[in-house]
Amino acid sequence: MAAQVGYRAAAYSSLADSSDQWYFTNDDLANTPSQSGSDYSTSPAAKMLSASDEQDLRLRGCNFIHNVVQRLQMHQFVASTACVLFHRFYMRQSLTSYHHYQMAGACVLLASKIEENRRSLNEISLACAYVALKGRAKEAAKSQETWERLLKRQEIVLLQNCCFDMEVTHPYSFIDTLALEFAVPVFIAKSATAHVNDCLRSTICLRYPPRIIAVAALYLAIGIHAYNFQGSLFESRHVSLPDNAMSEVELCAMDMLAFYRREEEAEKEATRIQHQQQRYSQQRPLT
Repeated sequence: MAAQVGYRAAAYSSLADSSDQWYFTNDDLANTPSQSGSDYSTSPAAKMLSASDEQDLRLRGCNFIHNVVQRLQMHQFVASTACVLFHRFYMRQSLTSYHHYQMAGACVLLASKIEENRRSLNEISLACAYVALKGRAKEAAKSQETWERLLKRQEIVLLQNCCFDMEVTHPYSFIDTLALEFAVPVFIAKSATAHVNDCLRSTICLRYPPRIIAVAALYLAIGIHAYNFQGSLFESRHVSLPDNAMSEVELCAMDMLAFYRREEEAEKEATRIQHQQQRYSQQRPLT
């Protein structure tokens, strides 16, 4: 599937946040290789995924990234860059063709180099094995060499499918600039940063440029904390915004809230299943 970049790329091209090829429309995101059953590989994907299944696997891949980065005590920027690379890759290839854990590990390896917060291949492969095996240390040590070979191979695949475009700009600097310019309290800026980190698990980074995400995250934090903010972030003298910024910020904020709603519903469903399993185990007759 050759994703066609819609009006967003044209609107944001002058902002130079990242390459235009990495902004997509809702139609593009509804016809990803994972959902359409086509990709850039020579053989077609074995099957198609639903939109909800794709969202779930993207989320799991990003959670894997965060767990590996946390285990290796690496900087948040590594996790953020890895998540962006992860989402970009699956606009070129299908989740049914490349396992999300393997590509997530490759994204951590490449992001550690981009952000100059390196760990050795041995360390990253062992951490990936440990997270993939849910903390079973002995089994992780045995599969470390397998992971090392996988990461070497998949890093090349990742680079090729990302067109060797390693430019990744995050919303954090824009949040800091706007917070300083408009005297936004530190707790609001931190809350906005947390929203950005959370929503990197979704495809928001593929739909909006970093400065739009930064403004949306700040307004979301302001609203959640009921902070009495008197200014207008759209009048910033230091962060240039496109003419349609207000409508795009509103859409971005709505997408952020939709992500949190999905997370809340998924958590409720997981709790329901857990309680159901507990009741079943309690009701089973003793043998």
